[in-house]
Order: sequence, then C-alpha cells, then structure tokens
Amino acid sequence: MNANLNHIAKFKTFTKTENLESIRKFIFKNSTKFGFNEYKAEELVLAVDEACTNLIKHAYKSDSQSSITIEIKSNKTNLIVNIIDNSPAFDPRYVKDPNMIEYRDEYRKGGLGIFIMKSLVDSIDYKTINNGEFKNILTLVKQLK
Repeated sequence: MNANLNHIAKFKTFTKTENLESIRKFIFKNSTKFGFNEYKAEELVLAVDEACTNLIKHAYKSDSQSSITIEIKSNKTNLIVNIIDNSPAFDPRYVKDPNMIEYRDEYRKGGLGIFIMKSLVDSIDYKTINNGEFKNILTLVKQLK
C-alpha cells in the first residue's frame, strides 16, 4: 500500500479535548476533497475522533502539553490517516470486540471507542518506531469505493 502515496495534509495539535473539533474539521475537509461523500467522510471523522479521544483521555490522561500529529495520504483507492504520538505504546488491534448482549444487559457506558473505530474503517495498522524519539503510529485506511 505504500507505493505511489500522495501526501495530502498534516495537522499537529496539543492533546486537549477542545482541539477535537479542529481535528474533525481537518479530517472532513480532506476526506471530501479526496472524493468521499459526506456519509463516508463522517465515518472517517468518527473513527479518527475516537482514536484521538482515547489518546487524550487514556494515554495522556488529559495532559494538554503533549501533541498529536495527523497525516493524511492517499493512493488511487484509499485514504490513509496516520495518527502519530509519543504516549506509552498501545496496540488497539488486540482489543477484543465487546459482547454487545452483555454490554446492553449490564447497562455499560463507554468502552466502545475502539470497536466503533474498527467498524468504520477498512483496516487498522499500528507500529512503534524509535529513531532517537519514540513514536506510535496508528494507521486508519478507508477505501473510496
């Protein structure tokens, strides 16, 4: 998938919940520019919002001095969103999907963010790199179809 990628846009912001709106606008603007209809664009917006919300609230524990970088790239058929941060490593691909019947029966609140994120994109990848500075890279891919 890395062959023939075009860099579309990059956005860096502090890890504050009030910055989530700017992230959502950034994703929507660039995904509609890529060719997504509003519905598909909003699916990607929600997936990225869930990922960034989890980073802010859980990984950074609302530490507003850290930052998240979002890179958007594309090829002919996919929009690729990289969410880059330096929080403690956490791979959401290994989070087990919830049992929705148990979830409903126990009247749980919250805890569906990763499940929602996975269901709204076509693929998720995660890696860490350490070339002098530790980074997590969460990659969300959504097909144009």
